[in-house]
Amino acid sequence: MEASPVTGIRLSSVVPASVVGENKPRALTPMDLAMKLHYVRAVYFLKGKRDFTVSDLKSTMFTLLQSNYHVSGRIRMPENDNDPSGLALPYIRCNDSGIRIVEANVEEFTVEKWLDLEDRSIDHRFLVYDHVLGPDLFFSPLVFLQITQFKCGGFSIGMSWTHVLGDVFSASTFMKTLGQLMSGHDLPKLVYPKTPEVTAHDHNGEAISIKKIESVGNCWSLANKCKMGRYIFNLSLNQLDRLMAKYTTQDQPLSESDILYALIWKSLLNIRGETETNVITICDRKRSTTCWNDDLVISVVERKDERIGISELAALIAGGKREENGVIKRTIEEDRGSSDFITYGANLTFVNLDMSDMYEFEIKGGKPDFVNYTIHGVGDKGVVLVFPKEKSARIVSVVMPDEDLAKLKDEVATMIM
Repeated sequence: MEASPVTGIRLSSVVPASVVGENKPRALTPMDLAMKLHYVRAVYFLKGKRDFTVSDLKSTMFTLLQSNYHVSGRIRMPENDNDPSGLALPYIRCNDSGIRIVEANVEEFTVEKWLDLEDRSIDHRFLVYDHVLGPDLFFSPLVFLQITQFKCGGFSIGMSWTHVLGDVFSASTFMKTLGQLMSGHDLPKLVYPKTPEVTAHDHNGEAISIKKIESVGNCWSLANKCKMGRYIFNLSLNQLDRLMAKYTTQDQPLSESDILYALIWKSLLNIRGETETNVITICDRKRSTTCWNDDLVISVVERKDERIGISELAALIAGGKREENGVIKRTIEEDRGSSDFITYGANLTFVNLDMSDMYEFEIKGGKPDFVNYTIHGVGDKGVVLVFPKEKSARIVSVVMPDEDLAKLKDEVATMIM
């Protein structure tokens, strides 16, 4: 699908129901800044007519932003021109400026017919507002919600979420809370984190899980060297069972995530060559009630052997992770804001979404018919999101250079036969 089927686009803003931010600053941590150029994008699909309206959704946002007031803030830079030793690190000014709401229509499709289309990249191309922070950085909303009405009366909710606010878990918790409020439940209390524990530095060099790039200035957008594409692998439970039986033994218990990471890693080793993807990054999450980037656990796995199979790669992933949170913190602090960094796609990056509650979104007893998350602003090495397991399948969503993506489809299809 080349031309956009979306029409009738209307923009408005929603702010907290009352003054809550009080212009307070919220500092961005080094882990936030490691995610500065990345954006979480999500689409929730709901078929058929529902017992609520777009106006109900917008009205509920006033209350939701009352609790999540940092989401309504704007990026600011410190005024430390007279202190050259000061860190030039951005922060969020909690000034109740609000988020942007986009209303649109798709008149050619029902939700069901849209979901029947094979190309799932269209979800994020057309049903999520294409937003990045800047170049008018101080006026850029941190979140956009696009509500798109379909021909059948059903609709989608597309969200673009600035990653400095938190990861996929944070974004999905925000959406789940919206559903709870619309269903008449009390507003859950937002848990603010304590000062994060500093992870011991694993080595004396710079972190290899992140990549330093030249400062992007006031436009927080990553420029790729090649065209990036998106694709979803929908693995049935039978396919997952066959993979587990084939690559695990009683002496070597491995998780599904370990096997799926190894499957994609091996496929890309075959595509890119044995020396191009020797290091992978894995993004996990601490078990926590907070919703911040400091709950992320960023690790790397390095491959030493030239020739290695899927079972060996999975075992290496299971037992060979080296956490880099501490050295990421030190690297970004020592840079003092003179550069920018990327995490997703600096190496081939795997994101474990098992702890996210993306499937728990519910409005008045109605659950979404499909949920699609991705990361925008991914480096050229690519990112792989492994979704939580569903009753009948497990989704693996990849963002890769187009030239790799076409070959990856064939490699994975061969391996799961």
